[in-house]
Amino acid sequence: MKAEIVEEDEREQGRRALLNLGHTFGHALETELGFGEALLHGEAVALGCTMAFRFSASLGLAPAADARRVEAALAAAGLAVRLAQIKNSRFKADALLGHMAQDKKGRRRPADGLFSPAASARRSSPRDAIPRPCGIS
Repeated sequence: MKAEIVEEDEREQGRRALLNLGHTFGHALETELGFGEALLHGEAVALGCTMAFRFSASLGLAPAADARRVEAALAAAGLAVRLAQIKNSRFKADALLGHMAQDKKGRRRPADGLFSPAASARRSSPRDAIPRPCGIS
């Protein structure tokens, strides 16, 4: 399925952007942890998805029920849905935001991977200001 989407949308102008969901947050977590065994890439992206949905909901750009549904589904699969669930890790919002600003997907299309799909569609511009604090938990 992924290969079909990538082939269909080489420049990430449509459906392919959905594949970025959770990656901006996830890459920041991986960078902060040093890409070790504490959090594998898929786990980081899954946690990033919950963060993207909670962030979108905190800004009023997506229903809170969507964030709860994503969190419940990922938790049911045994994945971490809160930063506190990552063993021996303490995250600082400023450090994560710094990593997010450097993320290649975030630099190219800032809204991709940062917001839920519904929130991305509602934003007037991907460069809209992000209020602080940004609801990272």
